[in-house]
Amino acid sequence: MENIITLENVSKKYKDRTILENMNFSFEKGKCYGIVGRNGSGKSVLLKLIVGFAYPDSGNITIRGKQLKKDIDFVDDAGVIINSPEFINGMSGLNNLLYLADIRKKTNKERIIEVLRNLDLEGAMKKRVSTYSQGMKQRLRLAQAIMEEPELLILDEPMNALDDDAVREIREMLLSLKNEGKTIILTSHNSEDIDLLCDSVCEIGKGKLEKIR
Repeated sequence: MENIITLENVSKKYKDRTILENMNFSFEKGKCYGIVGRNGSGKSVLLKLIVGFAYPDSGNITIRGKQLKKDIDFVDDAGVIINSPEFINGMSGLNNLLYLADIRKKTNKERIIEVLRNLDLEGAMKKRVSTYSQGMKQRLRLAQAIMEEPELLILDEPMNALDDDAVREIREMLLSLKNEGKTIILTSHNSEDIDLLCDSVCEIGKGKLEKIR
């Protein structure tokens, strides 16, 4: 299988604490990877490094043959949710997504409305985000991540704040995207999410990433 992301001797410290240490790992295209570990183990840090929100102190991260910080500054063709990105509260959900879509111009209004409908936000899409519940905001974040139909999804706790029905719907959506050949890397504290969605499960701890399934 083709590797879409490769980590080579990646290390990262914050202040005097080592978060990642000489980490080596490859993510294969078209698979769903679950990353598990204790709070503070470095899950979100790893995702930030892969995306390009932060850079390793040493080592290389290669995405589709291009090295971060050398060939590209940020991951391309990816949908990302890390640390619950926020929206402009005074704007509607639809206008927030239209505003973001205008940056790269890879999608259009019809596609965005379709995604909002699929995520059960059609009735709320013209309402200000300030009126949204936490679950609705999380579905809007998911809409933002998939609206451009990226080949790679990097999702930090994508089920956060969702009720049971929404969790089932999002799981079905992610399984469908995986079956379409998308590559998905996600973290979750819910073992059922990991068991149902992931082809491979990796545990992060003591600065290392180890495949455990």
